[in-house]
Amino acid sequence: MRVIIAPLQSTKDDGSAIHLPATSRKAPIPLEIRIELFERVKRLRRRGLSYSKIRKVLAENYGYTPSKSLLSEWLRGLHSPVGSANLFGAEPTPELAYVIGVKLGDGSINRKGYNRRIRLQSIDQEFVMEFDRCLSKILHTRRHRLWADKRRREIHIEARSVLLYNFLRQSLDDFKGWIEYSPQSVASFLRGFFDSEGSTSKDGSLRGFNSDTNLLRYVQCLLTTFFKIETTGPHLVAKVGSVMIRRGHRYLRRQNVYEIYVRREGLDNFSKNIGFTIRRKSDRLNEVLQP
Repeated sequence: MRVIIAPLQSTKDDGSAIHLPATSRKAPIPLEIRIELFERVKRLRRRGLSYSKIRKVLAENYGYTPSKSLLSEWLRGLHSPVGSANLFGAEPTPELAYVIGVKLGDGSINRKGYNRRIRLQSIDQEFVMEFDRCLSKILHTRRHRLWADKRRREIHIEARSVLLYNFLRQSLDDFKGWIEYSPQSVASFLRGFFDSEGSTSKDGSLRGFNSDTNLLRYVQCLLTTFFKIETTGPHLVAKVGSVMIRRGHRYLRRQNVYEIYVRREGLDNFSKNIGFTIRRKSDRLNEVLQP
């Protein structure tokens, strides 16, 4: 699997060197290089190198020579070269799989100035709160502040992390190692996707929607392989340029929309192994399953 935040390949301990860009002294060192510097210092110290030898290695490989006192602060945990950036280690967990599933549905990532933001807005507070719980877990932060958009009747959540932002910019194929790491991760990914893009109706139908047919086929594959849940589709349900009405406002669709359909005999299995975070969707599914 490919990880965007992996250490730079040109800074191996084989003698190869990378030098920081020739900028003014006050120019900040890029975050990825600061992380690599920090990890390199810790590795060298574990090998028993003195501060003087560590400074020499950094000077030769990076063209950067921190003071001995700064190295001491790094190693004692008094100061971090990462600064205020939220740490993210891309560990395969159910919480990360859930965030990936939501991001491929309703979630969004964007940049504003120096900020890299991961955002979700929804009319369902329990959905936003679960997304926040998972974000806080993988970023090792406190829970984030939720706020309400009264005009749109939505709840919003936003977290900031350069590392998670970069990770979530990857393609679906890059995510598969984290999604399929364990049955629990698969279930969490599917729950995140169906929380975002799923719907249940009184006639007992369970559908998932998206404009990306490759994503929908992948969801179908996971449902069948891990939970023996059969589906049909993807079927085209709305064409690009058609009108959609959302909370009283009219919009033109920018892409075709497709759906997959979960067969009725798979609903009980879906409820037991995947389920919904969103209460109204879960309640409707339970109504359908009642004898």
